[in-house]
Amino acid sequence: MREAAVLHMGLSKMGHWLDLNTDLQHWVQHKMDRRAQWGDRVYQVLPDALPAAKEFAEMIAAHATTALDDTVLEGFAVQERLWRASLAVPEDLVVMLPKDGAYHLMAASLCSPSHWRLEEKIGRAMREVHDPIPGIHEDLSDRIDRFFEHLKVDHPVERFNWSVQVGDALHALPDHDSLAAQRGEADLFYRVERQTLVRLPETGAIGFTIRVYIDPIETLAQIDGALPALLAAIDAASPEIAQYKGFHRIQPLLAPYRTDSSDRS
Repeated sequence: MREAAVLHMGLSKMGHWLDLNTDLQHWVQHKMDRRAQWGDRVYQVLPDALPAAKEFAEMIAAHATTALDDTVLEGFAVQERLWRASLAVPEDLVVMLPKDGAYHLMAASLCSPSHWRLEEKIGRAMREVHDPIPGIHEDLSDRIDRFFEHLKVDHPVERFNWSVQVGDALHALPDHDSLAAQRGEADLFYRVERQTLVRLPETGAIGFTIRVYIDPIETLAQIDGALPALLAAIDAASPEIAQYKGFHRIQPLLAPYRTDSSDRS
């Protein structure tokens, strides 16, 4: 795998929207615990985003297979409806609005961040949100801006992002791996985000969902070629991308898997 597999848009037409085939109660408890601990560090809706957040919440409710529906949503303050909707699905929910010629992150229920903090990104243009990613402005920012501008209501899309982390925490902040190592954690997990983007028909905002999957890295050994492909992608990353994704911190923990991969080849 080349570095393009580490940093690229990777958009495709969406097959299904929400992942409802899951243990929802696990996700509800996770989200409730995170908000109780972190408050507005996992949930914020800026005033300008209230109509779009309400519309997105209603779309989520209409697709969810729980008792959550418009009637239930109406029992909550407008500011809380996106949060209420997030409890009906495993996905985190984000709303982006056009402002000053760019799309801005204006609302989010973000209980499973992959190494970023909502309080540092809320209200910012997407170029600023993506600032820490090495090479993104040279390679992708213009394409991302054009994509947001031309996304159609009837053409939702999905993409996947991946990383490797220490421990199986869903709520993984930028210093997660270092703190996990300090706690003595040494197990590696393969973390995948399934991201979807939909144009909201009434407000014109973009609704963004993030579904996180975490599995022990050993499970890749059960899929033919998966573990060597992962190791090759890690090795192909530029020093800047490797630093950003924390590959340098997990190299000692990867050593046994490199041996296993060699033995299998």
